[in-house]
Amino acid sequence: MKRNNWKPAFALLTVTALLFGQGVGTIYAQGTTAPTQAGATAPSGQAIRPAVFTFSNLAKQAKTTYASNGIDKTPGTVLRFTSEPVTLDGVNESFAYFYSVPRATIGSNNYLEISFSHSELLNGTRSTLTVSVDDKPLKSVFLTKETAQQGKIRIPLGADETALGFHKITITKHSLLTANICDDQNDPANWVKIDKSSFAFLDTQAVTSSADLLREYPVPFVEPGNSTEVFTKIVVPDAADQDVVAAALKVATSLSAQTATKRPIPIMTESEWKAKGELGHVIALGNPEGWIGPLKTLVAEQGIATREQKLGLDYYQMRVNQSAEAKLMLLVSRGKETNFAETIHLLTDKEMNKQLAGNQLTVKQVPRVQAAEQSPISLSLASGGYSHVMLEHGNSRTEQVTLKIPSHWKITGDVTLDLKLKISPLLMQKYEGEDKPQHQLTVTVNGVPYTVILQQLKAVDDNDNYHVSIPISESAIKEANHALTVSFSASMNQKGDACAPENNMGRWVFVDKESSLNVPHEVPAQRSFRYWPAPYVQDAGLKDTAFLLPEKWTGSYLSQFSMLMNNMLLEVSYQKGSSFVIFQEPLNEKALQEIASYNVIAMGDIEQYPSLQKVQGQLLINEAKQLNQYHVINETSRYVAWVQPSIWNQERTLSVFQSADKSKASHGAFLHADLLEYLKNSNEDGQIVVMSKSNEVLSIQLEDHAEKQTKGINEVVGNIPLWLIGVILVVFLIVLVIFIRLLKKEKEKSRRRK
Repeated sequence: MKRNNWKPAFALLTVTALLFGQGVGTIYAQGTTAPTQAGATAPSGQAIRPAVFTFSNLAKQAKTTYASNGIDKTPGTVLRFTSEPVTLDGVNESFAYFYSVPRATIGSNNYLEISFSHSELLNGTRSTLTVSVDDKPLKSVFLTKETAQQGKIRIPLGADETALGFHKITITKHSLLTANICDDQNDPANWVKIDKSSFAFLDTQAVTSSADLLREYPVPFVEPGNSTEVFTKIVVPDAADQDVVAAALKVATSLSAQTATKRPIPIMTESEWKAKGELGHVIALGNPEGWIGPLKTLVAEQGIATREQKLGLDYYQMRVNQSAEAKLMLLVSRGKETNFAETIHLLTDKEMNKQLAGNQLTVKQVPRVQAAEQSPISLSLASGGYSHVMLEHGNSRTEQVTLKIPSHWKITGDVTLDLKLKISPLLMQKYEGEDKPQHQLTVTVNGVPYTVILQQLKAVDDNDNYHVSIPISESAIKEANHALTVSFSASMNQKGDACAPENNMGRWVFVDKESSLNVPHEVPAQRSFRYWPAPYVQDAGLKDTAFLLPEKWTGSYLSQFSMLMNNMLLEVSYQKGSSFVIFQEPLNEKALQEIASYNVIAMGDIEQYPSLQKVQGQLLINEAKQLNQYHVINETSRYVAWVQPSIWNQERTLSVFQSADKSKASHGAFLHADLLEYLKNSNEDGQIVVMSKSNEVLSIQLEDHAEKQTKGINEVVGNIPLWLIGVILVVFLIVLVIFIRLLKKEKEKSRRRK
């Protein structure tokens, strides 16, 4: 076979490999176990079969199929859209729920099932319940005595209701107690309860397909809206350099930033990935010459190392042990004499992502990323992922929304919730000489209500726009760890005469999604964890920040690194956090000079860092300085972190995260999610933080510790009676006089002898 015909031959052999397990596309790798989904467990007494990876090039594939994310072996997906029952009161009331359709092949058997109960006193001929999806009514039923204890509605869902993405379910009730229009129907007995067992069933299939994988990136690696969201791991070469590690972290944090849960993306080495032998989506990132396992063979067969490129993006369909299911692998390769620092923004920048297309991309000229505008951090409803709020007849209250004040902010003034409103002119009418009710907007912040009388507001322009500032107390912010829950409700309906009720249509209050928290603040530079992650993170993102890596690391180390980066960048946009520097031990003379310009974070045991070992006596925690001196039990300590002046530059800051448990240290664990959450939320002014084996987290303020020791000495001195102090002084003076006289006598004797 001639060399110039290898590509068609490889494609043919790959298909053969998928059918018979042989050929160029089959990679044999020794694994510790064969995964459950890829093969059966070996019988007792027999050697465990090594995992076999099979890759199929998708460059010219018109349509690619792969296993759907989050779909288990049972057919279909059940989506619960409420965790608590909701009660609808009054004559007209509605409530909205949301469900998300995952990326999967959807069959025809899709439906909603709404479970409800209601008051037995409702008039069955005048009371109804209506279900709408995306504001389109689908079904209405009467509320009769037969449905009072338990009613169910099953509604088929069509193509529009099962399209990919989020959908809104609106449940609206109109209920009356009697048929007499002169009766007051707004009675506590007029209620309908929607049960939490209500659900949406989607006829999802086990596979999905795509005709353009790069266009859909970052799906399927992360899938916002899916219950799990993260479905990938990042694989790097075993001996990846700083450039590869930095690129992997940038991809990991950019993927996490696109999910609601902000879950960290696991990172592992090729050897660890091969040993596990698990079937799952993978982003393999590295230089072509760095691979030593299954990917080495793949890269060689595909000729990736010889391609003229700055950056290569290649999709492969992947199976393990000839599994029926297939997942996707995106192989990210840097070109010769090129660094990922110059190219990885094609995967991490959202605007660049929009230009990606195809199943394979060889980039020879990399466009520069546009410099992001340094806009201030917004704490608006929109930045929190919320849309406009509309309060109107039958829908006069909302669920809670949550706004989080960044933990690295030191509040320096009065905090307000500044609302941008549009209000129906019908609500702003003023009646003279008539006893008309006043309409109100109630804003509840962390359980504390604040009511505004709408007619007393003054418009800021001629378009019915109004501004309202809700003051928020410092104690409310502190008690809630800088997280504020906000809900809106309005009193806008007029009852009128019982026999001639008012028409309340056209009365509404609109809360703009640009309504936001106004928080006067500064980012302090003090050396404590009180405003973590300051000083490493500023409003502009990671500023003058470097990470120090040990000479040798594992995938577990990089996964914890990814978790730390996620925690630090939660409250700033990814683009602001994509610029950071990595140094790796051992540090040469040039690196020692450069690292002095940065605030530095090191993770792992001191033994891994020669530069820290040389100055171990300058570290807050080391072998000679045990935790017990801070009233902490050494034997039950699990993790410890501290902040201090940098050993390379006293004007900069150094933070170290390490294990306080030798058994954990041997497994490379130095960080825990609960410890990071504590740093984010505690607002404690400590320089040392210890997490015990009982998962309790303690903060130690060194100034307080020194003050307590000084205070103890002062208390001892203060407890000595004054008369005793006087006696001691008198005795001291007598002894001094006697000593002086004896000294004079000795001098006189010495003179006489002479």
